Amino acid sequence: MSEISYADALDTFGRWARQNEKLAVLGSNSGFVISLRGAQVTLCLDDMLQLTFSEDGTLRFFLRGAAFSLADPKDFPVEYGAWFAEFEKGMQIRFVNLEMQCFIFPSRENHADQNNRSKSE
Repeated sequence: MSEISYADALDTFGRWARQNEKLAVLGSNSGFVISLRGAQVTLCLDDMLQLTFSEDGTLRFFLRGAAFSLADPKDFPVEYGAWFAEFEKGMQIRFVNLEMQCFIFPSRENHADQNNRSKSE
């Protein structure tokens, strides 16, 4: 996975917000693993990213000190292949707490819809 700058990461989050991307989130540390789908970026500030799920679920990432890398769903073990087949390349967020990391991937379905709209315009 190749590192990307803080500014490039914020630009990507902002683009996902503008394009109403549906996102999948995978997060883990030594005590838990979480996987969620259907998130959208609803707030992107210099030091905070907010994702909203449906109408009442919110997840906030405090980004101060975080590092970012490009992530490809194909890099995950084969047994997760079906889950990741629905998603495009995304981003890994590594937090100051070295045990905590998170992956965010946009849905392939969104890209297909956008391509179809672009062709019809």
